[in-house]
Amino acid sequence: MPVKFHTKTLESVIDPVAQQVGQLVLFHEQAESGLLKEDLTPLVQGVGIAVTNLVQVAASMVETSNDEDFKAELPPSMQEVQQAAVFLSDAARLLKADQGSPEGKRKLLDGARGVINGMSDLLMCADRSEVRKMVKVCRSVQEYLDVAKVIDVEADLATFLQNLTPGMTSMMKVVEQRHPELTNLAHAQMLKSELGTVREQIPILISSIRVCCLVIVKDGSSGMKDAAFGRDYVIQKLFIAIEEIIRVLQLTTTFEEEEVGGAGAASAASLAHMFHQAQDALASGDISRSTLDAVRKCISEGRRVAALAATDETRAKLLAAADELDQILKELEELQAKGLGDSRQARALAHAAAVKLQELEQEIRKALAERVATDFVNVGGPIKALEDAALASPSDPNRQANFAQKAKEFEAHTARLADTAELVASSGGCSDAVAAELRKEAAKLRDISTAVVPAARVVLENPGNQAAKDYLRTVKEKWLEAAESMGRSVDGVIDSLEFMKVSEARIQADVKEAKRIALAEEDSMKLIAKASSVARQANRVIQVAKVEADNSENPEFVAKLSSASESLAKSISPMVIEAKAVVTSPQNKDIQRKFCSSADKVVEGVAAVRSVIEDNWVPPRPPLPELEEEEEPPELPPPPEDPASLLPAEMQEAEEMLRAPLPPKDQNPIHHAAASVFREADQWDEKGNDLISLVKQMARKMAMMSKYTRGESGEVRSKADLIRMAKEIALNAQELLKLARQIANACMDKRAKTNLLQLLDRIPTISTQLKILATVKATSMGGGDARADADATDMLVGNAENLMRTVKDVIRASEAACIRLRPDSPIASILWRKKGGQGRRISVSY
Repeated sequence: MPVKFHTKTLESVIDPVAQQVGQLVLFHEQAESGLLKEDLTPLVQGVGIAVTNLVQVAASMVETSNDEDFKAELPPSMQEVQQAAVFLSDAARLLKADQGSPEGKRKLLDGARGVINGMSDLLMCADRSEVRKMVKVCRSVQEYLDVAKVIDVEADLATFLQNLTPGMTSMMKVVEQRHPELTNLAHAQMLKSELGTVREQIPILISSIRVCCLVIVKDGSSGMKDAAFGRDYVIQKLFIAIEEIIRVLQLTTTFEEEEVGGAGAASAASLAHMFHQAQDALASGDISRSTLDAVRKCISEGRRVAALAATDETRAKLLAAADELDQILKELEELQAKGLGDSRQARALAHAAAVKLQELEQEIRKALAERVATDFVNVGGPIKALEDAALASPSDPNRQANFAQKAKEFEAHTARLADTAELVASSGGCSDAVAAELRKEAAKLRDISTAVVPAARVVLENPGNQAAKDYLRTVKEKWLEAAESMGRSVDGVIDSLEFMKVSEARIQADVKEAKRIALAEEDSMKLIAKASSVARQANRVIQVAKVEADNSENPEFVAKLSSASESLAKSISPMVIEAKAVVTSPQNKDIQRKFCSSADKVVEGVAAVRSVIEDNWVPPRPPLPELEEEEEPPELPPPPEDPASLLPAEMQEAEEMLRAPLPPKDQNPIHHAAASVFREADQWDEKGNDLISLVKQMARKMAMMSKYTRGESGEVRSKADLIRMAKEIALNAQELLKLARQIANACMDKRAKTNLLQLLDRIPTISTQLKILATVKATSMGGGDARADADATDMLVGNAENLMRTVKDVIRASEAACIRLRPDSPIASILWRKKGGQGRRISVSY
């Protein structure tokens, strides 16, 4: 069985054992080379004591356990690890007498392998037993939920709750204790999320059952179908959440799984990065197939956003930019086909494509801000209108028709909000974690909305049923909480300055029209509608400004923005009051002037908020320099001294490997992972940037580790170097962690800081696991067990890929976090200078 350490307890036990086993492997190699001079007895005795203690604990657990599977699984693991300890003791004795003893060398390696594998198996048996206990608790709660479907009187509801509470409490307790133990942060977050769903749904379940009881008791009342739907919906939600908890509890993978999504969903951060990489490549004259393919993906993204744009004007701009860029690419491909890919004309077209791609990116930012400004201006309006329709007087002749219309509008509104959130998640350039959370919130909103209309219909059909009203209110509040939470997440991703500009333009247009209506003494309802629209949009400006203020640790900026927001907030109510006064006295010129003045103050307030954000805004990528007209490219200056030539011989070899054409990934996946990180870092100048230098060191060492893993240096040397290189990479990872934490701590942008810190949280566990897995791999090399060696390789490959993927993400997150560093911070001197003079990416949100 492969070595597993999916919990912190397992990792803490296996890590010191792995270090001792690693030392034993080194002694084995010394013995193979005839260089063993040390007596192994003290080290072997230390391992033997650890084995004895663990076996004693395991034996006592077997005696007291009622888990028959555990009793059957554990003894073989105990025997394996005890036998391994005997092998080590024999090896120490034999090698002390004769350092060339073949039997001693064989037993040393077999014992080392048996200790780490046996201890892992033993610990896994115990962990599986604990998980089975947790699953049993969860299943008991899950099964008891079905009882809720047959409750028809409130007395039975009380009994149901009395019986459910102990099991539910136990389940929550074991899950709360389990999730901090998991080394896979994604799994830990899943458990926390599903446990939150359970907590959230319990009060809704109680309310829905109570509604069913009262509808049943009231003879001849309608709405039973909708009431039962609401109850069953909550039961199903709880069942699914508990099923997911059970699934995650049984997972043992230690690596982060890459998220898989729909169109544009695979990696929002990668999409944003692709825009910038393609711009830089085109600006430098690179029109290779990979560059043009990346540009075409950007064009596809622009067209996808255009199809979902809020206005025809925005859609037309996006499509025009995409079409123009597409035409430039066609011209470039024609030149390439004629062998003129390096001509002045091709360079001019590549530069034009880079400029147009930058325009397309900016139009996407504007389109997203405009769509959010359109769809989130009145989040709670439709659900409140639906509630009012459900509560309408039974004597209202249009009651049913009005309810049907409001229900339809609510469902369309929910779909629009969720669609917009998903669009922002896929195209907003946020981190993958934020994008995943946005999609989750959108799915949650869609899910909750399915219970809202049935709950409202029960109220409609049972006007006097207070329990039905309470249930509707509960569901409505849950929907509003979900929608507002999603709105805050969306506001944190979009370009706030673009949002302010869109909102300001719309408010100006609405105020202009409202003033015209007031002065022309036209339809009063139109004036109220315009004034209400201005008020809602102004309040949204305040909401987004608050998100910006909450995200910043710059006290001066926060103070200015808060002051401007407060002034805007104070101007809204007077404007609405004056609009109502105009309606009351439409011919009073003095009141008209007061309204116009108050409306202008709202416009001024919005402009003031926008101005504060604009003054603090990090501009998008600077415009690309004009292409100099020249007949032939200038001669290149003599190349500087190659930094790789200053490296030790081993690292020079690694540098050459990383710069050489890559073999197929399936032939050498660790090398591929190292090359991916190296090429990401190699875009940046190392001068003045210790983080980039450190990452390139890690990539070189990972490339060498891939060589040693494959045994390319000979079996004996590879084992020692594999363990050594893993330890060095782990040390580099700790240095990277320290340096990147300095960047995070100095960053005044909370979103960028949080994103970086979340990535850094992965590194300690992954780097510790790397050392363990390298040792496991070393013990399996040449051991004669092909299956064990393949399992060890797979685990090591997965860990290496995970570490390199995290390091690549840390580069990007660190660069983003450096945009707003405290000027007095020592780390503020770090330089991010792109090779080739294209400058650094300086946009936080995209």
